[in-house]
Amino acid sequence: MAFELLRSHHYKFFLLLLISIVFTACSMRYVPLPSPGVEIVEEVAVISAEDVLLTVENRYWTKEPDNLSDYFSTFFISAKNLTKSSINITPEDINLLDQFGNQFDIVSTDYVEKMLLPDDFDLRIVELVGEKEPALVDEWREAKQNLITYSFHFGTILPGAKKSGFIFYPRLASKNIKCSVIFRNQRINFIRNDKKNEA
Repeated sequence: MAFELLRSHHYKFFLLLLISIVFTACSMRYVPLPSPGVEIVEEVAVISAEDVLLTVENRYWTKEPDNLSDYFSTFFISAKNLTKSSINITPEDINLLDQFGNQFDIVSTDYVEKMLLPDDFDLRIVELVGEKEPALVDEWREAKQNLITYSFHFGTILPGAKKSGFIFYPRLASKNIKCSVIFRNQRINFIRNDKKNEA
């Protein structure tokens, strides 16, 4: 009896430990490091150029589709036009480098949507399933709306205006400790949150 009780306690301990490890691995994020031309405000990197004020933060996507962060590294950016003329921000302006120097380009919102959500062509199938699982169609529609609403929309920014939203890169490897976001040749260095005291 005592042995069974002890084994039960050991099982619970290891289960809690496993859950803790998995949660820690899933909640890993990157924080900015001090670097030339970059100001850090509450773990958000700020770059002030002649024409634009840019903020960059490694932030998890916590909305539907809720599995997005399983496939993509997500950053939240804000770009404010500091001039009296319209400016243009393109996906080619912002790249990601991992600690090994591998370059990752932005993955378009359209690609994310096609990968994680059914096309409109498949809506009939979704609705058929939705007859048994009504919440499925609602989640599908919510996910599509979230990608439209909360993704960063590249293109023209009017004088004095600001655009904000998520950008998506292929997911960084779990062994990766450092990365850099490059905006128009300006480097913003990041380090994994659990390693920041070693920087």
